[in-house]
Amino acid sequence: MTRALHEIYASLTAAGWIWLGLPLGGPFLPVVAPALTGPPEGHPERVRPDQPLTPTERALREQLLAPTGERG
Repeated sequence: MTRALHEIYASLTAAGWIWLGLPLGGPFLPVVAPALTGPPEGHPERVRPDQPLTPTERALREQLLAPTGERG
């Protein structure tokens, strides 16, 4: 009987932790994301230095490089 009550208590505790959105296993180590390096060699979206940007690409580049206060 005592073992059954212990298992019920442990199950309800786990359900409560999950309901609250808390981790069950204690503190986890932070995950370090890999650095973004761009598309690999041969990728279709790789910028080609031998071709100039199109007018649309230049406009998009200017929007991305503009300070945030200047964008509307």
